[in-house]
Amino acid sequence: MRVVDPEARARLDALASRLGGTVAGLGRSGATTGTATGTATGTATGNGGAGITGAGVGGGVLAAERVVPVHPALERVLPRGLVQGTTVACAGGAATSMALLVAAEASRRGAWVGVAGLPGLGVQAAGEAGVDVERLVAVLDRPGADRDDGTWGQVLAALVDGFDLVVIGPGVVVRAGTARRVQARVQARGAVLVLAGEVSGFGADLQVVTEPSWEGLGQGHGHLRSRRTSVRVHGRRVPRPQHDELWFPASDGRITTVHPAPVAAVPAPEVVPAAHVLERTG
Repeated sequence: MRVVDPEARARLDALASRLGGTVAGLGRSGATTGTATGTATGTATGNGGAGITGAGVGGGVLAAERVVPVHPALERVLPRGLVQGTTVACAGGAATSMALLVAAEASRRGAWVGVAGLPGLGVQAAGEAGVDVERLVAVLDRPGADRDDGTWGQVLAALVDGFDLVVIGPGVVVRAGTARRVQARVQARGAVLVLAGEVSGFGADLQVVTEPSWEGLGQGHGHLRSRRTSVRVHGRRVPRPQHDELWFPASDGRITTVHPAPVAAVPAPEVVPAAHVLERTG
């Protein structure tokens, strides 16, 4: 039986408390309660019939760093990583997948990711995008739940206060004033806010536009093997627009650039003719 790590449990409890609910740990073998050692996912029920699922929250893992690392596949379009306090807007046909990819490398290095407004998000999809799912917490609304601007403001404030990266989707609906306050909080806390798709009210420092196309189908038959995704990045945080093509995923499930950087040619060693020894005869 897997149970909630004490630090993770405390963070989940704090988030659930702000939403007016309780928290329970979910191990692989089912629900557990209480505080003990180890790791597990957790679920909290809050106002409006929402649940918070995940493993917990890290305590300022990125606090000492001004730059948040990105997945190797994104290093061409985001060569300097992401500056803390940045808001990134992901758009296009692979917006949600790209938002998760933006957060993936940081989570693998110990950062924690909070998600809201993406009710269809699955653990498998997050894992396939490279996110460490043991460091992922999602606010999930039950069917019929309805959050107003004030409640969403509380949810987002709680996520920004407790998580290194916050990913929000179209399910989050707030007024422009609330969005501005949330983004000011992101900057003050040094978090990174990632918008997955059309999220009204929020501005962005970076725009990541995706255009995916699947490959693998022949003459009306066959299997989808890989997805080729055009990625364009622009905004005030990049000196000039960037573009790359990714396999997202490739046929083997990996996420890589379509055109790997050429390997620098290594000059052949100079061949020095052997010295000729002249012997005196006679």
